[in-house]
Amino acid sequence: MADFVARLFVFALMHSILALPELQRRMGDVFPRLGRFYRLAYNLVALVTFAWALSAWHFSPVVYIVPGMGSLIFYLIQLVFIVLLARCAAQTGIDDLLGLSQLRGTSGSKRLVITGCYARVRHPLYSLSVVFLALNPVMTLKWLLLTVFSAVYFVIGARIEERRLVAEYGETYRNYQKNVPMFIPAKREMPWLSGE
Repeated sequence: MADFVARLFVFALMHSILALPELQRRMGDVFPRLGRFYRLAYNLVALVTFAWALSAWHFSPVVYIVPGMGSLIFYLIQLVFIVLLARCAAQTGIDDLLGLSQLRGTSGSKRLVITGCYARVRHPLYSLSVVFLALNPVMTLKWLLLTVFSAVYFVIGARIEERRLVAEYGETYRNYQKNVPMFIPAKREMPWLSGE
C-alpha cells in the first residue's frame, strides 16, 4: 500500500510541476521549436507515470463487490459517465487537451467555455471522473484510495487553476464563479444531456 501511495504522490508532483505555466514558458524560450510538443509530451509523461502508479499493489484487499445485475448497472453508469466526459472535453477542444492542435500549430486563443457541461459546474471533468471512479462495482482498497486521492487532488488542482483563470479572464470569471458551483450541480437538470 505504501508503495502505491508513494507512486501516486510522484505522479501528482510531476503532473503538477509540468503543468506550471511558467515552466511551459521557460521551456518554450529554451527550446522554441519544441514548444509545440510540450502538451503532447506532458500528456505522455502523465500517462506513463499514472500507469506506473497503478502497477503497484497487485493484491489489494476487496472492500466490497456489487453482486449480479447490480455490477452490470454500475458498469453501464460508468459507460454513461465516460460518454459525458468525452462530451465535456469536446467543448473545450479534445485536440487542445491532448496536445494535437499545438503539434499541428493550429491551437487558437483560449476562450472561456461556460455553456453545456460548464453551465452546471465549473469543473465537470473532475466531477465526472470522481463519480466514475466511485462507481467501480469491485471496490478494492487500492481503488478506494485512488478515488479519494483523485478527489483531493482535483480540489487542490481546481483551486490553483481558478487563480490562473481569474488572472486571465478577470471579472468575467469571478461572475462565473458566483453563478456556477465548483463541482456539484445546484439544479437537477443536466444541460450536457439536452445539448444546451
